[in-house]
Amino acid sequence: MKLIELKKKLIQLSQKGFVKSQRKGPTGIGHLVETELGLKETNISIPDIGGRVEIKSTREDSNSPITLFTFNRGVWKIKQSELINKYGYVDEAGRQALYSTVSKGIPNQQQFYYEVDLKRNLIVLKNKLDDMVIAEWSVYVIAGKFMTKLDRLLFILAKSKIINSEEYYHFHKAYLLEKPTPENFLDAFNQGLIFIDIRMHLKSSGGVRNHGTGFRIKEKQLITLYQKKTIIL
Repeated sequence: MKLIELKKKLIQLSQKGFVKSQRKGPTGIGHLVETELGLKETNISIPDIGGRVEIKSTREDSNSPITLFTFNRGVWKIKQSELINKYGYVDEAGRQALYSTVSKGIPNQQQFYYEVDLKRNLIVLKNKLDDMVIAEWSVYVIAGKFMTKLDRLLFILAKSKIINSEEYYHFHKAYLLEKPTPENFLDAFNQGLIFIDIRMHLKSSGGVRNHGTGFRIKEKQLITLYQKKTIIL
């Protein structure tokens, strides 16, 4: 599909006004976009901009965070098993676990927070109980992970409303987002727009099951991570 064809399809979709979702729940909006645009995947090839483009659609008023990627390798300053035993809790399955969403500067219930080291371009995970450095991530590595996964993004926004318990969407804005940069990531961390999800527990063998430390951002703020923004709709 060429860019001019994509624009035409999006304009036609917008002109329909509110369209009834064919699927309930959070995946309904993405499924509707794919159906209306005649797509079978969450990414499409647009040869006149040089490659494949991921598609992301969201409600304009959504405050839901999405996971950009996960990254753990070489970041921990203490053993993960010690981390779980020291700061964790017994979960519903009877395991010693540590699942925690971390924000910038403000300690959460388990006293985790992160700081931005502007001199070293690092994201530093700490715990207020002993001010210990738990982990460190390079902003450049984080940006590199994201650029590998979502270098180009078709970002579609919709108004939504409920009629007789059914959700309807009006797709009225769309952007082609390109060139995410480390500087934009650093700025997003500095503004506290990105959250860090710790997701791990101890197995019965005593080993650690780490589901991947997630980096998350609210859907509507994805646009802040990109340097180039082209209005499609």
